[in-house]
Amino acid sequence: MPQIRLFAVAAILFGAIAGCAKDNLPLTFDVTGIVEHQGRPVDGATVTLVPSEPNGRSASGITDADGKFSVVTYLTASQQPAGALPGAYSVTVSKLLVHQLPEGLSAQDAQDAFAKMGPQKNLLPKKYASPNTSPFQVEITDSEPEPLVLNLEG
Repeated sequence: MPQIRLFAVAAILFGAIAGCAKDNLPLTFDVTGIVEHQGRPVDGATVTLVPSEPNGRSASGITDADGKFSVVTYLTASQQPAGALPGAYSVTVSKLLVHQLPEGLSAQDAQDAFAKMGPQKNLLPKKYASPNTSPFQVEITDSEPEPLVLNLEG
């Protein structure tokens, strides 16, 4: 009888531990690539996979100094990045000029300064910032895609 109880307790504990390890999230695939503009890597650009499906989930990432990126749809329960869900996507690329304000401004002065600066400026050609005009498309299927090479012209 004690062996049966020990087995039952072990089975319950194993089930609880195994249940905690699962995220129950959809399967994703790593999507990586490189962004170049006029033959040079683009640092600090935002790459977004915009789903063709209205209820799809986007994935995005930021390029490093070498122009390389990896996209993320969500973080798992263990805070690990999860890539892109299967599906068709338009790929957008943008890099916004970040306005720097002097330190020590009051909230009102900072708000006034931002209002005078106007909208943020995209440092890359405009056509790549919209899923309607970007020429880049990708289909994520049931395998890891080849790295994307996004050569921006203009």
